[in-house]
Amino acid sequence: AINKMQRNTVSFGVNSLNNINSNLLYKVPDDEVSITKYRKSFHLFHFHSLQPYIDDPQYKLTLLSENILNTLQSEFSVMYDRSEKFKRLGFSATYAGLFPFLTAGVNYTFDRRIFRRQNPVYFNQFEPFVGFNIPLDLSKGRSIVSLNGGSQFVFNQSNFTGKYKDTFNTVSYSYINNYISFVHQIQKAQLQIFPRFAQSISVSLKSSLTHYEGHQWMVSGNLYFPGISPTHSLVLNGAYLKKDSLNQINFSSGFPFSRGYESANFYDMRKWGVNYHMPLLYPDFGFANIVYLLRARSNFFYDETRVKDFYSNGNVYKNSFRSLGAEIFLDTKWWNQVNLNFGVRYSYLLDKTIYGEASKNRWEIILPVNIFDN
Repeated sequence: AINKMQRNTVSFGVNSLNNINSNLLYKVPDDEVSITKYRKSFHLFHFHSLQPYIDDPQYKLTLLSENILNTLQSEFSVMYDRSEKFKRLGFSATYAGLFPFLTAGVNYTFDRRIFRRQNPVYFNQFEPFVGFNIPLDLSKGRSIVSLNGGSQFVFNQSNFTGKYKDTFNTVSYSYINNYISFVHQIQKAQLQIFPRFAQSISVSLKSSLTHYEGHQWMVSGNLYFPGISPTHSLVLNGAYLKKDSLNQINFSSGFPFSRGYESANFYDMRKWGVNYHMPLLYPDFGFANIVYLLRARSNFFYDETRVKDFYSNGNVYKNSFRSLGAEIFLDTKWWNQVNLNFGVRYSYLLDKTIYGEASKNRWEIILPVNIFDN
């Protein structure tokens, strides 16, 4: 009786309520539906975003994927190192069903180089890896704070190319890569290029485990301060790298060498730089709902890198690489979703390059990059 009363819907004299689809819910059968758990492999790959990123001197473009359960994030990436001039293709995956997060992947690097008797020797590297990382979000109030640390076990196989490919044998070894990074920034206004106050620091230590002896540690950081105008930014950066003197292993570093110069992975490298960013104009103009021109901005910079290494006879090699110049960026947004920044850089070299070239002027195209996510 109660069931019939619940199904007795009053139309209040409105005839349209008695149409063919009226009381449709009551016609749904009372079937019992079995409940099952999602398979862990259900929609394992779901590529959804193309993300540009910069961690100078490394420029990276990544295709991101995340499964439907939000437990596995994977990515395909292509990276270019403006300092050492090598290219890298990579795939990595992070499983977040456990804590710490578990990571695995593989990288293939093209055209890495070392110097033997002041001649460049080129080689490619194949590097599969497994590891873990601990990402912590410590944000509070207007402060955005993140701390991320972890470790990777890496197997490396290096194959030499070019005219020296028959001189050197294939090199294989394994090593541990330990890292930690910290970022703090306050929220920024839409017209500001960078936050008025921000700090970032990263530390890495690589140590060999098999076949060869070697280690390398590097620390780098950036400090962001307000400029003369509320929309200006003063950015100071520095880095220090040191590795063993045995010269059996040549780790990749990502060291932010002075702009305009080509670099090698020297035994000891110290770098500092100063940047002053300022907006030029705000076009505030869009075209066909495809691209939106947000801002044109400039950066004036000075870089200085001091290096130390050893000749094959044991003599000490020391040199300085200083440059100053300017950069022009155009900040855009595509399809109202993706922020892309294009630029051009002019560098004036105050010292000779490692090849002794006399030319002082360098022009570079800066690929789409993001430093802080908006």
